[in-house]
Amino acid sequence: MVETPRITKLFENSRTVCIGRFLIDVPADAQVVYGPSEVPYPVKVYRGKANEMEGMIAERLAQIQKEKPDVYGALRGKDSMVGKVINGLAPGQKIVFGVSSASFAFYNIESYVKVDDDIVMQNAEASGSPEKYSTVVLELNSMAPLFRSRSDLQIPAETGVCIEDGFVKDAGKSSFEMVGLGIRLTSYPDVHFSLSLTNKDILVPSDALEPRIGQAEQIARSSGQGAWHERIKNLRRGRREIGRWVGYEVLARMPAQEAAGESHEFAFLSQGEPKNPYLPVLELELHSGMRENQIGGKKPSVTDDEAVAIWDRLTSSIRLRPHL
Repeated sequence: MVETPRITKLFENSRTVCIGRFLIDVPADAQVVYGPSEVPYPVKVYRGKANEMEGMIAERLAQIQKEKPDVYGALRGKDSMVGKVINGLAPGQKIVFGVSSASFAFYNIESYVKVDDDIVMQNAEASGSPEKYSTVVLELNSMAPLFRSRSDLQIPAETGVCIEDGFVKDAGKSSFEMVGLGIRLTSYPDVHFSLSLTNKDILVPSDALEPRIGQAEQIARSSGQGAWHERIKNLRRGRREIGRWVGYEVLARMPAQEAAGESHEFAFLSQGEPKNPYLPVLELELHSGMRENQIGGKKPSVTDDEAVAIWDRLTSSIRLRPHL
């Protein structure tokens, strides 16, 4: 595919975005949206809210009190920690014991830490066993000193993980990490690109993209959609390397259906290397024809050549962030 003048102009001015342990170059006017982060537990930065931490905790405790009558098991016992607040090991750190939304027999333990003008909140679930929740508290305490504030334009020089409005310094040991990023192009608002990076302990065969694509094709044919499936235009398909990642790529223009118009649907997946945060599972997707998050909601604003050029520009720029 040949890059068109429109796409060359789109990338004339670009900026570098830090996501996880990696960098990606995007058009300067692109809208970048970070997804949820887990390092190794879910973590969120409340920018500029440091002076509001006490009020935030008070609101959380009021909510916990409403949930308290529904708890059961060890969380109902006389030694229950539900609704209690203890000091963490970091200066000013507070740890709040709430209730898991998935099971009222489990704690949701939240750690609040002031970092400059921000609040960093990390939460984890644990059973009612003192041994279990004590282990989680130790882990939350060990993470608290590792958080740093960060603007979207800052590229840290030390090892660690970039998250939205923040940075998690390397803990010195491999653990679960998951970060994600969405990119929307201001010049072509129907074109959405997404990136996901996950450091896993084991290789999960079902993660692989090629078998899933094959299964979807079989289902389409067996469900009477064979004629529609035959009209899919494969622009590129097969093995691809992006940096050190080796994976499988499918770039296709999808024909219109009864409930949706034409669209580009591109995907790449590499399973990386288990327990290697510098070679995590990498999942990439691009969709065109998006309207209000619906695929095929409008006519694609880019041609096949332009969609592939955007994909190649973004994906080929993904690289490990240099660090000391």
